[in-house]
Amino acid sequence: FTSRAVAKRWMKTTEIEMEKGGFTPRVNMTVGEMLDKYTDLVLPSHKGEKASEQYRIKALKNYFGTIPLADLTPAHLAKYRDDRLETVKPPTVKRDLSVLSSAINTAIIEWNIPLKMNPVSKIRWRQTDQPRDRRFESGEESQLLSHATPFMARMITVAVETAVRRSELLRIKRSHINFSKQTLEIGLTKTGKPRTIPLSSRALKALKEQLRASEKVIPMEEQPIFQITGSRLFKDFKKLREEVGIIDFRWHDLRHEA
Repeated sequence: FTSRAVAKRWMKTTEIEMEKGGFTPRVNMTVGEMLDKYTDLVLPSHKGEKASEQYRIKALKNYFGTIPLADLTPAHLAKYRDDRLETVKPPTVKRDLSVLSSAINTAIIEWNIPLKMNPVSKIRWRQTDQPRDRRFESGEESQLLSHATPFMARMITVAVETAVRRSELLRIKRSHINFSKQTLEIGLTKTGKPRTIPLSSRALKALKEQLRASEKVIPMEEQPIFQITGSRLFKDFKKLREEVGIIDFRWHDLRHEA
């Protein structure tokens, strides 16, 4: 404080607010520090692909990192929304802010951070989402499969025949496949609920071919049959799509086709 008198006035005002039950202590944490703590304590327990959440957290830290958490306002978030909308679509920005909202709610509820409200809840959206319904057009699937490597072709086939998510596909092991019943057990899902997927003869054939191709080296413990990272698969599929000349088709659209 600039003087003893100012300090005393602050003390008196604070004591009155505490007696009324309206005192809120100052939050001694920046948005970046909150996101770091969220990454360390909460993110490891999440199902599905953590890489995308880590990517969003990194982007959020670059934008908001140094702002004190107590000073984060809906106006800050509205500016972020408008800046991001210049380069990406509304669903992408909503997913970014959903991660931030989850981190703030965790800080309020579980870490006892005294914030009066979650500023993300005050954001308005002027643009409506356009549901994505892209599917293969005539000849596109055969084009992809004919130009893909055998490894990529088998992954595309299994994805189309089973509707598994990319993260689920990359966790498939031999023990998950019941050859006699022609089913696939997906234990770790995005929703947290295991499910059994029936396998078509085409899907079963692709899985058997991949098992034969991956049995050259026997590891100490069972490994996923498709040895590739999610980011590498994303890049390879994008490259394949561009080589074939298929526009605006994403890996997740294979679920629509399924």
